[in-house]
Amino acid sequence: MRLRLPAPPSRRGRVSAAPPLCLPPRPIAGTPAQPLLPPGACDTHIHVFGPPERYPLVPGRNYTPRPAALDAYLPVMEALGIARAVLVQPSVYGTDNAALLDALGRMPDRLRGVVVVPPTITDGEIAALHARGVRGIRVNRRNPGGLSLDDLAVLARRIARFGWHIQLQAVIGDGPALAPVVRDAPVPVVLDHMGFLSPALPREEGPFAELLALLAEGNLWVKLSAPYRLAPLEDGAYGRLLPFVSALVACRADRLLWATDWPHPERFDFVPDDLDPAQFLGLDHADAATRRRIFVDNPAVLYGF
Repeated sequence: MRLRLPAPPSRRGRVSAAPPLCLPPRPIAGTPAQPLLPPGACDTHIHVFGPPERYPLVPGRNYTPRPAALDAYLPVMEALGIARAVLVQPSVYGTDNAALLDALGRMPDRLRGVVVVPPTITDGEIAALHARGVRGIRVNRRNPGGLSLDDLAVLARRIARFGWHIQLQAVIGDGPALAPVVRDAPVPVVLDHMGFLSPALPREEGPFAELLALLAEGNLWVKLSAPYRLAPLEDGAYGRLLPFVSALVACRADRLLWATDWPHPERFDFVPDDLDPAQFLGLDHADAATRRRIFVDNPAVLYGF
């Protein structure tokens, strides 16, 4: 299986333009009539964005976020019944994890973190991050400035002794092969947003079938998240993702995670409603044991809650 890990775009011959400004997250309107998630549920992928004068954004980024502090996420936690969450370092901060670490310090018992670090980081610095609640590193080649696969190989060996994992944002079916990355990694590999799979992919062969094979082997984890990045809401496109989710659940429910992707960065014309049942990809109708495994037990194991 191929996955797209494009190099950051060249600046040569490019007209300088301000990165587009994202839309803000929707405010929570009301509360569900009944709990949508089991007790102890974890949202495994959120971001925080602070005021740029305190947390500078990197040049060369491909979007500009609105400020979205941890306090703005707390109503989402309350409305959905989220007990825990995982802060993921966004590309717009590069390797400066200050905003993420400051937020971690607010709720150390309920939050964990996934950071972006330079390959030159020392073991002492990794240990210090671990003590603050960090449990993984992120490799994101969809956005400018991400770490390379060579960086991944070096860092994987360094983080293994801490029980961390690699979080990879990539597109299945395009680019370098995913299988060697997963099979050679001495730590678990977590694939963001279902590998940005297209609902037009065949399920019985090709990239998705190879994804299932890797999932079955046990070192790959998959986040069931951000369906609006994979398919538009119109024309029932979300529903076309449900057979893929069902296949993933049937393959290895113990290697699946769920997330909101709050505050939904890189949204310029549409922001999803966090209370929309479509965001749960049918998991809200799964049996109780499957729901507890995906929403509660799996993240507890991976992130050390």
